[in-house]
Amino acid sequence: MAMVVGHTPAIPNYFPADEAPAEHPGHAVIEVRTDVGWVGPNQTFNVIVLVTPDEGWHMYWKNAGASGSPTEFELDVPEGFIVGEPVYPRPIIFNGEEGQTYGYDKPAAFFIPVTAPPFLNDGQAKISVTTTWLACKKICVVGEETKELMFSTHINEQGPLNKDKQLSRWAKALPRPLSDLEQGNVLVSGNTLVLSGATSMRPLFFIGIENHLVRFEQTERLAVDGNVFRLHIPLRIDASQQGQDTATVEGLLLLGRGEFDASYTIHTEVKSGIRAQ
Repeated sequence: MAMVVGHTPAIPNYFPADEAPAEHPGHAVIEVRTDVGWVGPNQTFNVIVLVTPDEGWHMYWKNAGASGSPTEFELDVPEGFIVGEPVYPRPIIFNGEEGQTYGYDKPAAFFIPVTAPPFLNDGQAKISVTTTWLACKKICVVGEETKELMFSTHINEQGPLNKDKQLSRWAKALPRPLSDLEQGNVLVSGNTLVLSGATSMRPLFFIGIENHLVRFEQTERLAVDGNVFRLHIPLRIDASQQGQDTATVEGLLLLGRGEFDASYTIHTEVKSGIRAQ
């Protein structure tokens, strides 16, 4: 299944990979691995896709922003295995002529949860991972690569989590639920998304993930009282016009500027009866 998240913004002029000056095909290197020693029945584990852009190039988050195209994954798994939604690491913000875009100019590890079926045999299994991305510098290049991942299966024992510094480092860049932040809360009041919590980290950024029902405005307002903040983000919700009962409002709250600083996922459902007007 292909995992596509967010709206599709305008894509800059690009060239096929074989027509661009190449350090690597698509100007990125793809590596895949799991985070467990082996896989047992009903076990949920992660397929980790490490994407390393060439020097000076960057690729995109699941919401590319004003231009670009999301990095996407398609997994071909054995029968009975279930693929979840990929978890994208915290992106950085690029400012260009088109406006702000969101992505990565350093190695980025994407975690894709996979759940094994209730019955397995001792042996080996294979997952094929196809990664598609847009790499940009002065030009933009479409890249696609398929990697095969072999892993061991056990008839009755779930595998242990691999413990190494590389995995721990990658995991630090993954966002957490807003509920993990002290006093973290999200609500939609009228035509405003309100995020609140307690932290001493600054600055605060919000990146919205737009869809055909939800659009975000740019005039954010931040109120701070000591360590407690309230961030107001104007938005438009058009659920009833599309014949929908609810609309999903989601995005990412970034604290600080570092690639391993905390980030929190925003996800809430808005009933059409109380939608923004």
